[in-house]
Amino acid sequence: MLWEASMMIGYATVGSDGELGQVSDMLFDDTTWQLRWIVVNTRHWFARREVLLPVDTLSRVDPIRRLAIVELTMQQIEGSLAVEAHQPVSQQAAFQKDGDPHLRSVVAVVGHRVYLLDSVVGHIEELLVDDAGWLICYVRIDTCKWHPGDRVLLAPHSVREIDWVDRLVHVDIDCRELAAHPARYGAIWMRKVNHDATHADA
Repeated sequence: MLWEASMMIGYATVGSDGELGQVSDMLFDDTTWQLRWIVVNTRHWFARREVLLPVDTLSRVDPIRRLAIVELTMQQIEGSLAVEAHQPVSQQAAFQKDGDPHLRSVVAVVGHRVYLLDSVVGHIEELLVDDAGWLICYVRIDTCKWHPGDRVLLAPHSVREIDWVDRLVHVDIDCRELAAHPARYGAIWMRKVNHDATHADA
C-alpha cells in the first residue's frame, strides 16, 4: 500500500508498552530512495528529545487514529540513536558536521522546486512510500508552473540531483518528452478534469 510520507509527520508513535512520542520527520537515502530512519520527538519523558528509529521497526500505520506503531519498548527507545548521529544534508551545515551526503529529510525535500532540463515546472508536493519495504516509489509533482491544476507521479530514478541550498530537484527529462512519453520515464499524469474529478494518464 502507498502512503504519503509527509502525512505521517505528527503521528503518535506507539510501542509495545505505550506512547513513545510523535513522528517529526523521516529520513531517506537519495540513491536508493529507501526510507532509513523515523525521527521521533519523545517530548518530555526522555532527556534526548529526538531519537532515530530504524524504519524496519515500523510495523504498521493507522491513518484513522494517526498512529505509527513500532515494535519497540520505552526501554529500547532509551538505547536508540540520538538524532544528531545521522543528520540529513539539510541540517549538516547547521550542526557544522560532515555526514552522509545522501541522507535526506522528507520535511525538507517536500516543497522543493522541480527543474526539468528546460524549465522549472512546479514543486514536490509529496513522496509516496510503499509500506511493503518502505521504499519511495513516486515523487508527486504539482506542475503549477507548467500545467496548473495537474500533478505528475514521477519515478525517483529520474531525479539527478537534490540541491538543498537552492531547494531545487533536478530531473533529467525535458518537458516535451515527459508530456509525450510519460510511460518511458515511469511517470503517471493526474489531469485535472474539472473541480470535482481527476483522471490519470500513464
